[in-house]
Amino acid sequence: MSGLRRVIAADLQRSRSHFLLASIGIVVGIATFTFFIALSQGVRAVVLGRIFPLDQLEVVPKSLDIAIGPLAIGTSTLGGDVIDDARVRQINALPGVETVYPKMRLTVPAIALGGESLLGADLRSEIVADGIEPALVAADVGAGFEFRDFDAEPGTPKACTTDDECGERRYCGAPAGTRLERKSRNDDTGRVPEGTATVCRDYVPVLASEHVVELYNGALRRAHGFPKLVPDSVLGFTFELVIGSSMVGASNKGHLVRERAMLVGFSRKSIALGLTIPLGYVRRLNVDFGQPEDAQRYHSVVVMVPNKNDVAAVAKGVSDLNLVVADTGAEQAALLIAIFTLIFALVSAVIVGIAAVNIMHVFFMLVYERQHEIGIMRAIGARRGDITRIIMGEAASLGFVSGLAGVALAFGASFGFDWISQTYVPDFPYKPETYFEFPWWLLLAALAFAVSFCILGAFLPARRAARMEPAAVLSGH
Repeated sequence: MSGLRRVIAADLQRSRSHFLLASIGIVVGIATFTFFIALSQGVRAVVLGRIFPLDQLEVVPKSLDIAIGPLAIGTSTLGGDVIDDARVRQINALPGVETVYPKMRLTVPAIALGGESLLGADLRSEIVADGIEPALVAADVGAGFEFRDFDAEPGTPKACTTDDECGERRYCGAPAGTRLERKSRNDDTGRVPEGTATVCRDYVPVLASEHVVELYNGALRRAHGFPKLVPDSVLGFTFELVIGSSMVGASNKGHLVRERAMLVGFSRKSIALGLTIPLGYVRRLNVDFGQPEDAQRYHSVVVMVPNKNDVAAVAKGVSDLNLVVADTGAEQAALLIAIFTLIFALVSAVIVGIAAVNIMHVFFMLVYERQHEIGIMRAIGARRGDITRIIMGEAASLGFVSGLAGVALAFGASFGFDWISQTYVPDFPYKPETYFEFPWWLLLAALAFAVSFCILGAFLPARRAARMEPAAVLSGH
């Protein structure tokens, strides 16, 4: 075996110029293959991990939208099915389901006031909000902050007159659930009922989606000249919530509830464009402005499915419960990524295939040049299999070295691509730090791809060399 390796190494060294030219196509093909597959893996991680997570399904009640002119009016759920605690337990019992996240939408209009400390001026904005169980997003809360229903905790609140009396991360305000009387239909200040004493209260903890920061940094800030936000630096930001008021006058309610809120973290499980607060707050507000039964109805649940192979079975189980899985666009995105990945792989295969043909010609030429040498080897006892192993060994070595060079070229190209993006491309929503992902299996596949095509290209020349008769070669016939 050591002798075979020495012969192969000597032949590669002697014919290095021929092998160098023959390897160019393999290097380019493997670099193309590795670059584009790594790109598709990186894009897949962003699209299916951050924008359209494949490991979670949003389940909603069945409903029917009736179009009336330019409007679509949603009817009540079909068959009277709603998502309540019993339904949540049924979904959680489905095989393949890891966790269920109940969500309750805030059905009351609300506006947010604030932002001077971040943006230089206070802003007024209509908001959409929902509530979820605090335990389900515990890992997403910033260090030193809490996400829980403070108003549900027992105890007598401390009386106060100023915020300074309440300590860090607390404020002095009207007791929880205090209804403020409107002075007029468009009033969003409200009048505190006479005799109401102010007490120390905790801020309503708020989570925001990573999507909100991405959209703000990608488009909104440039349009209005606002500064760029770094998620960790805005934790602890406080603002006013006015529940029952709307920028659309017709939506205003007969009374108000004012709260102060604090941003405590960012989560994938938060509502995409809006605010997420502990479920208890939303439940009480919906009942305060609606009906008692509003406390028992969830608008959706997020179902976590850790194994993507179980998604179809979980979706079927959800359908059997007379519920539906909301279309998030994840399946279409996954299909498009798979199609582009296949196209890139085919292009790379064509390049490497053409290179294999070139390698076949090079080995035919080398066999012709070495026929006298091969004849001598056969004459002194080399078998046909020995000649075949020499040629195939040279091809495999060429493929391995070319594969390594192709992978290195792909790595270099990816670093250059990322550098250009970070340096010259403006921020846009979901802009990643790197567009590439190089899993271990991709590197092994690239090397195997290169070695296989080189061996394939050398097969016919090796077969021809092994069939040479030493007497005919040495006699010149």
